[in-house]
Amino acid sequence: MEWTLHMVSENDPDYKQQNRRIACVIVAYNNVSNIGKLLEVLLNQSEPIAEIILVDNASSDGTAQMVKQTFPQVTLFANSSNTGVGGGYAQGMEYAYKKGYNWIWLLDGDSLPKVSALEQLMTALVNLMPVHPKIGILASSPTNPSTGQIYGGFIRKGLFHKIPKEITHFRKPVPVDTVVSSGCLVSDKVVKDVGLPRTDFFMDFVDAEYNLRVLRKGYEIISVPNSIIYHHVGHARIITSRIIKSAIRFCFTSENVLSSHPPWREYYAKRNELYTFWHEFRSYRAIFRLMLATSVTILEIVIYNDKQKVQGIKYIFQGLIDGFKGKIGKTVIPPNEQNQNNTCNLKRSEII
Repeated sequence: MEWTLHMVSENDPDYKQQNRRIACVIVAYNNVSNIGKLLEVLLNQSEPIAEIILVDNASSDGTAQMVKQTFPQVTLFANSSNTGVGGGYAQGMEYAYKKGYNWIWLLDGDSLPKVSALEQLMTALVNLMPVHPKIGILASSPTNPSTGQIYGGFIRKGLFHKIPKEITHFRKPVPVDTVVSSGCLVSDKVVKDVGLPRTDFFMDFVDAEYNLRVLRKGYEIISVPNSIIYHHVGHARIITSRIIKSAIRFCFTSENVLSSHPPWREYYAKRNELYTFWHEFRSYRAIFRLMLATSVTILEIVIYNDKQKVQGIKYIFQGLIDGFKGKIGKTVIPPNEQNQNNTCNLKRSEII
């Protein structure tokens, strides 16, 4: 279903009365190769950003030092440990909310928005607010630069959580149930009523769980197709196997692309999703769909993953067990930080 836009001119008083103080929160972890380009694009957005806040999760590639030296106008939190995407977004959003910003734009450190991306979100907001006053999140359309796949959002439809093929071709904003966190423009009212993303999820399904809480409070989530950000979701693989193609179309989407993750990411993805739908939003339908999706993931690992078959499947089952038991937190340490202090302590972060 497309939404009808109520067109508002920039000269209209309704437009000028919109609260438009926007902060941008970036969560980075070893993204130094992209952060410079990302910050340049943000500083040149056609819609002004009042403050750019970068949360560096203890990167070992010099991200914090580069930002401090090259972009002194950016508010930098240099964490002493990796708090994950959940902890990073929560930290940045809390700071922005307390400073009184009306909207908070979330971006991962490996994303790269078009110069007009934020303006397109604000245009959609202004046009929709007269008839849809309870908009809580407007989401850009993350697009994989390698495959062209668009992660425009999920819509619950029937038994499964599917993306209708048409959604990626809509030219107007559409209501959705779940969006990728990178590119989300979050209202301060949502932060007040819903709170912050879960820090104890660490990584993966943080956005989906937060979206569920936003919807539960009666807010609407809108995907804005012409607000484009380039973003990688896992390792995108073009699927040629007929078996896996059929399984993907049945459980996920009509696209012949599957985004795979390393074993430790699969652990968090499966754990957090099962935890959400068993302990927080009890849904047997969603759990059934998760089991089907897990079967597809295991099949993909068996067929395509030559080096980490056993470890990948082991982590998936351990994630499901921990999710069912309610064991959350930073329980699996990513390989590239196993020699670092794994204590998640936001109080030890340094604001520069």
